[in-house]
Amino acid sequence: MSDPLFPGPKYPVPAQKPEKPAVPKEVNIAFAVWVFSAIVSAVLQALDADVFVDAFMKQSANQPPEAQLPPSAIRTMFYVALAVVGLLMLLFAWKMRSGRNWARILLTVLAVFGLYTQASAVGFSDWLAVVSVAITATGLVYMYMPPSNAYFRSFRKVPPQQR
Repeated sequence: MSDPLFPGPKYPVPAQKPEKPAVPKEVNIAFAVWVFSAIVSAVLQALDADVFVDAFMKQSANQPPEAQLPPSAIRTMFYVALAVVGLLMLLFAWKMRSGRNWARILLTVLAVFGLYTQASAVGFSDWLAVVSVAITATGLVYMYMPPSNAYFRSFRKVPPQQR
């Protein structure tokens, strides 16, 4: 029975959004590792831009002169590609921290591919390569620790429009 002095609402009251689970420290550590890795990788790659430009120029030396790009254009394209890849890595890390399992899987695939490339192309003779592998492995380990797994599982129950 409704009270005539205090009628109920005439429109449906939306259900309360379930609270987002707290981000576990393991996921925050993985996020920090991926951000650090993206920044360090971008800086190291930028320092090696001349190596890339030289290799590209050697590869295109057999092309007719009108088909060859000037070194400045190659360097600019390299820096743009580097920025895009770095920003994508930051986006994936951000989405992973937000509980998106697809981003965690994508970071895993990229990390495994990067580790494979590192091992096959450069090896582990360079101390910088060893540090890079350690950083990547740390990000992977923290993304799959039990609290991280529980965090990502908790988002399976929440409909996408309520995230």
